[in-house]
Amino acid sequence: MTAFPWDIVFWALLAVAVGSTVFFVLGRRMGAQAIRQEQMPTAQTVGRKQEGGVAEAPKPPPLPGRSGVEQKATEYGLPQADTQLGQALVRVGTDINGFSAEYFLKKAEDIFARTVKAFACADVATLEKVLAPDVLAAFRHALEERQKRQEQVHLELRRIERLDYVSAVAAGEGSDVCRLCVRIVSWQVSYCRDEQGTLVEGTEALTEFRDRWSFEQGVNGQWKVVATEAE
Repeated sequence: MTAFPWDIVFWALLAVAVGSTVFFVLGRRMGAQAIRQEQMPTAQTVGRKQEGGVAEAPKPPPLPGRSGVEQKATEYGLPQADTQLGQALVRVGTDINGFSAEYFLKKAEDIFARTVKAFACADVATLEKVLAPDVLAAFRHALEERQKRQEQVHLELRRIERLDYVSAVAAGEGSDVCRLCVRIVSWQVSYCRDEQGTLVEGTEALTEFRDRWSFEQGVNGQWKVVATEAE
């Protein structure tokens, strides 16, 4: 009688047991990896899907300090013709040939911008062209005092939002020349640091400024700033 092949049966059972164990362990690990991969988005699917199936790259959040007033055209406020201020501007137009109320506000805007930039750069030559002697002396004094204290001025005009007439006086109405007062609303970054770099005046934030500037026309027809004040 042939002997029963117990050795073959033994090795077969052993192979089945080992295979089952390996499948059980490795199968669970592969399943866990698959779950993690489904939960984590891939680089191609982070952005929003556009038309055609192409993914749009994610947009970063806005940088701090960059948000502010949107750039748009300056507004020019003109009074109604039947108002007291409107009638005063009509009389100014009678005294000054070719005077336009709207055009003057644009000119005042230009003078304001030039003055602010010149003051920031200590450009006295430009200030002399747009400021009356008394106002120029005040600006010179402020620049000299800051230079003595070794202060660094940062003055950045971002936008002029609006200009409105406050008052208008024609020549002969208590003055030898026409005098116009304008309210100017602007957005600026204005601050001053001492020689150690410490902030001593103003703020680094974008700030709204409201000023009243008065203009007079000289004998040569040139308009100059004769007074400035903050509201």
